[in-house]
Amino acid sequence: MDTSRISFGEMVAAGSGFALLIFMSAVNWFNVVNDPTGAGKRNAWETFTTIDLILFLVALVAIGMAVARGTGADLRSLPVRPGLLVAGAGLLACALITYRLLVTPDLQIQYPGVTGSVEEVGGVVHRSIGIFLGLIASAGIAFGGFTAMGERPSDHRRR
Repeated sequence: MDTSRISFGEMVAAGSGFALLIFMSAVNWFNVVNDPTGAGKRNAWETFTTIDLILFLVALVAIGMAVARGTGADLRSLPVRPGLLVAGAGLLACALITYRLLVTPDLQIQYPGVTGSVEEVGGVVHRSIGIFLGLIASAGIAFGGFTAMGERPSDHRRR
């Protein structure tokens, strides 16, 4: 892979995509207070059912475009410019995370003798640092995509 072919915007988007994947797995997005199961801290994978998969695909799109550019793949056959695709995916991720910032999910608890939503068992869902880091990473993907749209792809060839 020739990294000199990758533009600044594509690098930002790919780096933000890697960061989003890390934040989804290793950082807590929500904290459940008074959770009788004791599993009060939950990352994106433990919290969401569909949004986590969409965020994963967004990160893959951002990383995949940079890898494709670095390997010299011809991206001209795509129906839209690669930067526009990455920017749109980043904006979608920002919108989904912003929605979950405004409307906290009603998490389900499954514990012997206690089954139902957190609210039903007297718990409270609080936002944690991970959702804010995920929003920043998603904004980085969108920014990288918009920046890549304004950059000319490098036709650097090795001699």
